[in-house]
Amino acid sequence: MPRRLPSPPDTPLSRRHWLTLAGTATLTACGGGANAPQEAPALARPLGVATGGTGRVQSFLSAAVTATPPLVVGGVTLDTQDADISDGEGASLRLKELAPGMTARVLAGSIVAGAAHAVTVMVDTQVAGPATWLDSRTLLVLGQRVSVSSTAVRGPGAGGTPQEVRVWGRLDVVGGRIVASRLAVRTPTVAPMLRGLLTSVDRSAGWLQVGPLVARAVDGGTIPSGLAEGSVVRLTLGELLPDGSWQLLAARDDALRPPDGLTVELEGQVTQFTSARQFAIDGVPVKASRAQIEGLAQLQLGATAEVHGTMRDGALVATEVSAQAAEPLELAGRITALDAGSQTFLLNGWQVRWDAATRFSGGASDGLRVGRQLALRARWRPGAAALQALSVVLE
Repeated sequence: MPRRLPSPPDTPLSRRHWLTLAGTATLTACGGGANAPQEAPALARPLGVATGGTGRVQSFLSAAVTATPPLVVGGVTLDTQDADISDGEGASLRLKELAPGMTARVLAGSIVAGAAHAVTVMVDTQVAGPATWLDSRTLLVLGQRVSVSSTAVRGPGAGGTPQEVRVWGRLDVVGGRIVASRLAVRTPTVAPMLRGLLTSVDRSAGWLQVGPLVARAVDGGTIPSGLAEGSVVRLTLGELLPDGSWQLLAARDDALRPPDGLTVELEGQVTQFTSARQFAIDGVPVKASRAQIEGLAQLQLGATAEVHGTMRDGALVATEVSAQAAEPLELAGRITALDAGSQTFLLNGWQVRWDAATRFSGGASDGLRVGRQLALRARWRPGAAALQALSVVLE
């Protein structure tokens, strides 16, 4: 059965956590003669840059739009005269339909003096659907927690707490949330959609899950065979079904992948793990059969890794890999629900599991009860239904 997951709370992000934003690993230029964009404000900071291609495509950029016209993405001014501009569904867009805060993926020529000729521009939302506001800056959309900072751009009519929204921004894989760069009102012509980390999938039963959201396929071919837990997926949804799940109209792998031939440096969280030679970072496949690996013992599901290599056949063929254990989350609050049988409790919206390896101080596990104040350190692994408590301090 699909797992019902709590929406993780907002937590401060360390620098390393920042590098995993966007549901895509951070990619930086490693050659090819192009100049990397200069540092930009948080709204415009590039989510991905890679260089060294051949032909018309010399560079790849994923970042927020900061101005138009001319179109500026991640601090790079783009000549879009001959570019193909589209949305996440493949529908053509006009330049005047783009606006600050929208997130774009760009294939372009060489970046010279902060400018480039765009070949293709694809603009897409992270989530669109009905909203439940927890406070003025936090909302749930299709079960996904969305953080709206003071720097996020709000479109016409999106002030206050609109009940139907479209959100552009970054998927924070570590924090389990979407960090919004733009918020707009969703109209009836825009289908509900979600881009996130695949939590669970059952093709025989015809459903998949992203966080708390369960989507049921309209036919057997709707769920692609290549999708697996830990994949970054894009879902197009239909109606809300009586059991609380959503009708799934389309699904696809949507991990950030630079074109083949580009040399990249990638840093992010391991979201899929077959072996130290075959894994994925934020949904991007990595082949490391001939790579030098530093921190081999730490290279596992949920770890943070940095990979150098070249894109080939849709995967990053690594020459160097460096891994370290994921940083624990620190939480404090009162227990709001407890299941002693499954050894889980709810704390600030998180489901937390303890076991024999969990270290307790100020009491033992039998001191856990609803209303008890505590502080803890825990880890989360992609696809897990609960945080794993490392240490618990009862107060």
